Amino acid sequence: MEIKKRPSQAANQRADTSDITPATIIKPTPKKHRARVYMMRTGVNGFTENETLRYCRLSSSHNYATELERRLDIRLERIDEPNGDGIVSHFRYRITCRADVMRVIQLVNNNAAAGGYTGLAQREINDILSLYPDALNAA
Repeated sequence: MEIKKRPSQAANQRADTSDITPATIIKPTPKKHRARVYMMRTGVNGFTENETLRYCRLSSSHNYATELERRLDIRLERIDEPNGDGIVSHFRYRITCRADVMRVIQLVNNNAAAGGYTGLAQREINDILSLYPDALNAA
């Protein structure tokens, strides 16, 4: 029996090129990014340390809130809320106006561009901004 070469295989293989194409590398979003996006998405209701632990798996949200204040020269509202057990209390942090939220959005998107991961799309930005009052109407 004679073995025949298949012409389609020989035509598709070139010695000077590789048939392996590199996969697109998708960087995971850092925990600071996840925390900041969650903080903005809570709107005027704000967030507590327990909520960031539950939804972002971060236990030190007060550090992230304080860093935002220092870095962006904004002031978050702090409301002292007792826990259900009545023994301990946690702060509820709240971004108070759209101008402050815009600063956080710009920080998130700048860090995403510099870090090579996905930032916020315009639709997401509009959704977040709709959760906050105008700067003139802020309490």
